[in-house]
Amino acid sequence: MVGGAQRGNAMDRRAVPSAAARITTLKVMPPCAVPTRARAPKLHRELEPGKRISPPMRRPARGDLISADRGAALVEAAFVMILLLMILLGTVTAGIAFGRSNALQTSAREGSRFGATLPINGTIDDWLDAVRDVAKAAAIGDLQASVPGQHICVAMVHPDGTTRRLVETSGVDSYSDSECFGDGRPSFEQRVQVQVERVTNINAVLFAVDVTIDGSAAARFER
Repeated sequence: MVGGAQRGNAMDRRAVPSAAARITTLKVMPPCAVPTRARAPKLHRELEPGKRISPPMRRPARGDLISADRGAALVEAAFVMILLLMILLGTVTAGIAFGRSNALQTSAREGSRFGATLPINGTIDDWLDAVRDVAKAAAIGDLQASVPGQHICVAMVHPDGTTRRLVETSGVDSYSDSECFGDGRPSFEQRVQVQVERVTNINAVLFAVDVTIDGSAAARFER
C-alpha cells in the first residue's frame, strides 16, 4: 500500500509541471501587441481660465420651420403683388394716354377739314372761333378748359401775309398774326392750321409721370 502510494505521488509530480516551468512556458507578447483599453471621448471640454462654454444649439422644431417658410412666402407674395399692380396700373394709364393722343389727332384733322370748306362770311376772328369749336367738340371732352395743359391753336395762313390765328389756353383766348406751327407746305398756298395739346398722367403706383400729348393738321383752304 505504501509502495503504491509513493508510485502514485511520483506519477502526479511528473504530470503536473512546477510553477517555475509554467512561468517559462508563457509567451511574452511585445509591448505594441498588448491590447490597451480605448479611452472614452470626453463629453465636455476642460474649461480654460476666463472662458465659458456656450450651451449646445437647440435644433429648431418643425413648427418653427413651417412658420419661417410661411413668413418668407408672405414677403415674396407682397413683392409680386406690388409688381403686378405696377404693371397693371401702368398699362391702364398708358392705354388711356394713347387713347387721348388718338382723340387729339382726330380733333386736329376734323377742325382743319371743317375750316377748309367753311367760307368766311363775317370777320376772320369769328371764323377762327367756329373752327376752334368744331375741333374742341371732336376731342370728346379731352380739350375742355378744365383739362390740364389745354391748348388749342387755329390759324388761317394767307400767302399775301394776312395770317391770323386764335390760341386758347386753359379757357383764355388770344389773337395774333402768326402761324400755329411750321407745316412745310408751299408758301403760296392758303391753308388752315389746327394744333391741339393737353397733359395726361401715366401712373405706375410707385412713380407717376406727366406726359404732354398733341395733335396737328393742315388743310388747303377751298373757299
